[in-house]
Amino acid sequence: SRLPKTVYVKVELAHVIESVKLIRKALVAEDRDVPLIGFSAAPWTLMYYMVGGSSKKNQEVGEKWLNEHPVESQELLDRLTATVIEYMSAQVEAGAHML
Repeated sequence: SRLPKTVYVKVELAHVIESVKLIRKALVAEDRDVPLIGFSAAPWTLMYYMVGGSSKKNQEVGEKWLNEHPVESQELLDRLTATVIEYMSAQVEAGAHML
C-alpha cells in the first residue's frame, strides 16, 4: 500500500494548524467576536476523491472501486476516519470554535 498506516497530522498538516492559530490570534487582537470555523471533508468524500478524482463527477469510479475492493475500501475508510478525527481535534486545539 502506498498509503501510510498513520498520518501524523500535527506534523504533516502543521501549516494548517499554525494558520488556525494565527487567525484566532488575529481575531482576538482585533476584538472581533466571530466564530472561527474549522473544516474537513468526510472520510467517504476523501475516499471518492482518492480513487475517482471527484465525489460527484466520477461517482461511478468510486462505487466501482468500493465494490471491487471491499476490504481495501474499509481499510482506507478506517484510516481516513482516524486522520479526520485527529485533524479536526487539532483544529479545535488550535482555536477553532466549531467544526
